[in-house]
Amino acid sequence: MNTAYSNSRRSAGFSLIEMLVAMLIGLIIMSGVMQIYVSTRDTQRGSEDQLEMLGNARFAIEAIAYDLRHSNVWGRHNNGALVQCQNTAATSAIPCSGTPMPPATGDCADQEYINIERPVFAGDNSNPYTGTCATESYKAGTDILTVRYADTNRLKTDKLSANVAYLRTSLSGGMLFVSSGSSVPDAPMIPGWKDDTLSSNHLLVSRAYYVSDYSDTPGDGLPSLRRSDLLAGPEMVSDVLLTGVEDFQLEFGVDIGTNGVRGERDGQVDSYVKASSVSNWALDVLAVRIWVLMRSEHTDRSDIGSSQTFTIAGNPVTTPNDGYRRYLVSGVVKLRNTTQKNVSTAGGG
Repeated sequence: MNTAYSNSRRSAGFSLIEMLVAMLIGLIIMSGVMQIYVSTRDTQRGSEDQLEMLGNARFAIEAIAYDLRHSNVWGRHNNGALVQCQNTAATSAIPCSGTPMPPATGDCADQEYINIERPVFAGDNSNPYTGTCATESYKAGTDILTVRYADTNRLKTDKLSANVAYLRTSLSGGMLFVSSGSSVPDAPMIPGWKDDTLSSNHLLVSRAYYVSDYSDTPGDGLPSLRRSDLLAGPEMVSDVLLTGVEDFQLEFGVDIGTNGVRGERDGQVDSYVKASSVSNWALDVLAVRIWVLMRSEHTDRSDIGSSQTFTIAGNPVTTPNDGYRRYLVSGVVKLRNTTQKNVSTAGGG
């Protein structure tokens, strides 16, 4: 046997066929690894989207709940009928002894930002307003919520800001006013209100929550929850509170006043109704149910991104099969500052 020939065959390496087979096996292995990686990454992104939607929805409900719990607070009392210079259409408002409040630019409706008689108000799957506070491409078929109250922080008269709406209040009354902007801004002095030990200044809060069909630019396809806030001017200014909110629905727990002593309100929720069925917003509403339907920013490659059905305000809602992941969060908020008439005690007068 030729030793040189045998050694040359052993040192020749892989043949072309062997290399092709090895490359094919390698590609199959790499393809499997890539499929596992992509699947794992999609699952991870889906989980991240789910957690983000959950956190965002809870943030939105907490923000709305904070406003609802403070609604109908007017400084040192919760009787809106005692507040002067409010909406002139208020049926129980006392006459304004100070300077009437100016209109607010971008208001929901004429004098709506000072509609103290309705500390909470909502539209049922429609925009109930003729103004511009919720016109940033309002999404049809969603609810609108407006809330009004006086911030609980007490402000010294010389610390007030120019052209901002405030409420000066005591235990037995109050007056809305807009600061003049001087070095010591004007504040109403009503007989009996000698100084800040008997009265205090509070920022007037007026807000509207609604869903818009875009977030950053019109037509971007990403819906958002917007909040219109009362700012200096006075002016209602709308801004994005949270992106990815596809639906916003409300129900109101009402006390219809037929099951208490002598048929009076007993301070308990009798039923939950839509906004269109609320008769008296200041007296009837004791609680609010909130539904926030979130939609992911990115499409989902998994089956979870397909059509889903949610129960919102008692109605089944089926989402389109568009590849987006969705998540529904709901909550109930009890109002703390209702102005219901006290119920007489059993056997009492």
